[in-house]
Amino acid sequence: MGVLGLLVADDDELVREARGRECDTVIDISEIIHGEVKEDSSTSWEKILVVAESVTLLRAVLPCLSSMTSRSRRFDLVVGGQPRPAALRLPAGPVGLRSINSADRRAFKHPQPHVRLTVEFKGHLPIGDALAAFLSGGTSAFRRPAGGLRVGFAHSAAKAMPWACGDPAARQLLGERPALESGQPSPVDLVVAAEPAKRRTGSVPVLDVIGAHHRPSWTDLLYASGADIETFITRSRSDSLVPPVDTDVLNPVGFLNEPERGAAWLSPVERRTSRGLAFTDQSGRASPSFDDFAGLSERVVEYVRNYRVVHDDPRLHRGPVEHAAFLAQAACAALPVISQDLNPTVRRLLGPELATAFASTSEHDLADDLVREAYCMSIRRAAFARHGARQRWRAIADSLGLPGGPPPAPTVSVIMATRRPELLASIAEQIGGQDWPHVELVVGLHGVSAEHPKVQWMRETYAGPLVITEIPASRSFGETLNDLCGVASGQLLAKMDDDDWYSAHHITDLVHAAEFSRADLVGAGAEFMYFEALDLTVRRHRSSGNRYANRVPGASMLISAETLRAIGGWAPIPRGLDTALARAVTDSGGAIYRSHGLGIVVRRSAGGHTWDPGVEYFVRGDVQQWAGFAPAPGIIGVGPAQRSVPKSWFELQG
Repeated sequence: MGVLGLLVADDDELVREARGRECDTVIDISEIIHGEVKEDSSTSWEKILVVAESVTLLRAVLPCLSSMTSRSRRFDLVVGGQPRPAALRLPAGPVGLRSINSADRRAFKHPQPHVRLTVEFKGHLPIGDALAAFLSGGTSAFRRPAGGLRVGFAHSAAKAMPWACGDPAARQLLGERPALESGQPSPVDLVVAAEPAKRRTGSVPVLDVIGAHHRPSWTDLLYASGADIETFITRSRSDSLVPPVDTDVLNPVGFLNEPERGAAWLSPVERRTSRGLAFTDQSGRASPSFDDFAGLSERVVEYVRNYRVVHDDPRLHRGPVEHAAFLAQAACAALPVISQDLNPTVRRLLGPELATAFASTSEHDLADDLVREAYCMSIRRAAFARHGARQRWRAIADSLGLPGGPPPAPTVSVIMATRRPELLASIAEQIGGQDWPHVELVVGLHGVSAEHPKVQWMRETYAGPLVITEIPASRSFGETLNDLCGVASGQLLAKMDDDDWYSAHHITDLVHAAEFSRADLVGAGAEFMYFEALDLTVRRHRSSGNRYANRVPGASMLISAETLRAIGGWAPIPRGLDTALARAVTDSGGAIYRSHGLGIVVRRSAGGHTWDPGVEYFVRGDVQQWAGFAPAPGIIGVGPAQRSVPKSWFELQG
């Protein structure tokens, strides 16, 4: 039967390390991308070896690989770099009807960094099913980038395969349209093709996303007719040209807020099969390369994490669509990329918020660690909302009138218990100011009467969805939170404290973090703290965010209602609830992710805390300090009453 080698790599050293060219049959990346693979439908192999230079590129060609009929019991997957386990993992159990005989994952750093996953099944399995399991396929809320849509790529649209963003249900079609058996429904919901005149293939909508009329080079635009340019400019005002960003691999996980290296510049490099790009610094050190097909990869992102700033060069991109796609990818990964003097078409393709952020930021601005972090998190948020895979596919499904696609943005219920009715106005301001579109506020009056005047005021003035319930004072804090979750209607539950300050983006950032991390519990780092008795703001643990953790602060937690039920709810205890919940998640085999710490300022008053080790505990060690109330930008409210409203930390540095 022999060994089949599929080389999804331009990296000759990696291919040699994996012995990719020693297989009985070798299929190279160029054949894969251009749909030139010829197969015998009955082909079974002793082993199938897949060598990919990055997870990003492997996910980009997944529609083609998933369409192959080759089968095997044993699969070896070799991926360059050190991909994170969340993006590349061993199957957790049987795949289809095939149980696992053995499974092994090994990471190698020398001579060529790579990871090798080896799985042997008890029966033959199609390569597409095996790869879907390796790439964390599944049916949970955030697993499928295209949601319920079954996307087919016509033979002429092979270069558009990255649009699927690794969705395991996407397939490359044999021709321009799906092959239909008599009386059978279409196997796909839409066809991605290069047919500008056709809007449907039979009863299936056609999405046309490639070709010079959609992706002109700078040279094409220079010599195009006025009518063609006008048509392109008109289309550039929509979201139909820039490919969705694969945020499952391009995201802020691993962001470094205190970089050790200076600047890097986008530079051209020669690859084995194409001209590519890389980031190069003044010492000549270069990142792994990438090209316009799959775009930035997680290997490139990991390499440039430690640079303070990375400079874009518009001249190195083929045209405005490729330039906008690169910037959207870099922003989703929270890279400190700057690109001023953007072409007007590129600005339209990016969207006003992202384009304005790029245009208004210079290398000098990013010299400060905190300003740099805030910039990277803001462009990440803007790019994720407009260009993220699930957001884009949801919009595409809506525009084509398709019933499938990713589900609507999840609803969030903020659960907040309080014994202090005097804080209800602040609570209303903090939650009412959130920019996530679907937020319900659930207030538990812990030992407070619902007839209190401030409660009545909140009922009459709060503009959003509101649930107010009385909780007996005898109920423990854990029991109180379970009571509140029982009356909440949101798919996701956010725990917030009644006396802290939050960013307007707090809920948005947590929902995004839940999506790209796929963690069972997420939260924001409680790094900024304000001490009322000292009139002092401090920042501690500033390197703890944007990574997986063993717990998150109780003042900032997000968990799905389904997961909370599955782990038994909140522990019925008076204190230590955040630790108990985190333990319940990890005991159940779940993951915890901590986002950045710019979205919350924790108030430490003189007393009344369930856990109070004293001020000295919070100000020792490597701690930044500022006099007065000095929040990061975007925090709602003006802080404690003072004779003059304090400026933000960023203004104080000016």
